[in-house]
Amino acid sequence: MLDFRLLTFLTLCHTNSFTKTAEKLHITQPAVSHHIKYLESYYQTKLYTYQNRKFHLTPAGKTLYQYTNSVYSDSERIKEQLASSSDSIKVLRLGAEQSAGESFLPYLIIDFMKNNPDYKIRIVTDNYDELSRMLNGGDLDFFLMDGIVSKTEHDYYELCSSSTICVCSPEHPLAEKHVPIDDVYSSTLILGVDKTPSRKRLESIFRDNNIVTMRFDSRIEVSNGLTIVKQFIMQNIGIAFLYKSAVARELKEGKLQQIYIDDYYAFHSYNLISMRNSYFHASQTDFIKFCQEFLQQWAADI
Repeated sequence: MLDFRLLTFLTLCHTNSFTKTAEKLHITQPAVSHHIKYLESYYQTKLYTYQNRKFHLTPAGKTLYQYTNSVYSDSERIKEQLASSSDSIKVLRLGAEQSAGESFLPYLIIDFMKNNPDYKIRIVTDNYDELSRMLNGGDLDFFLMDGIVSKTEHDYYELCSSSTICVCSPEHPLAEKHVPIDDVYSSTLILGVDKTPSRKRLESIFRDNNIVTMRFDSRIEVSNGLTIVKQFIMQNIGIAFLYKSAVARELKEGKLQQIYIDDYYAFHSYNLISMRNSYFHASQTDFIKFCQEFLQQWAADI
């Protein structure tokens, strides 16, 4: 259980507003100010400043935020653990971004359960912002994401590296061929809808490789449906740029094939994200090690 003044401070860090903090905690704005002043007096340091009418934490404020956020997250998790009806049942609450959830996550969980049958598993797939919120709120132990985050708030452990490749049907005329990018533009491009995380990553890759989306003869946009994209490709409706880890099985089975584009390069890494300075860190090391070993083998297989 977090001290109510630290809870006020934590809420203020999330809202950046004394008014919104008061509304969220159902207290008055002067009460919010009083709680923060108490903390500044107790710790004998300034915790925040206003610059250009914007709320900013001081270095001391950032340190206190890291501590408070970790304590709050752990307090929510220990409440569930203490209330558990059986000490023999362990709970793992894992989040994942969609790319991980639709590629290797099912195989990772199956393998983990075979070796750890005493665990109860909860899985959530969502975007980074929501997963981060759930981790901070004590609703998750870890989450998997493509890319890295600032170590100001979270710790991350690199699990494996993979690549984004161009895939097509075995019936496509460019299947398993090495070609310049201009040859690919005559195909229909299948991609995620605009402004989604997967689309933003793909556009970044395209910029790095001087690939112009508008030059493709036609485009099909699919919202959050890797399974649908794969079906379109296997039916030779078009081509797509997908994580190799997400299509590893289909490539091995010959259901999909790769188009090798000259001078094309796009690697990415999967990381496991956890709270910094968590009380539970020691008990989590076994799962971290398991994920690293599993995905190193996964990367080697593909």
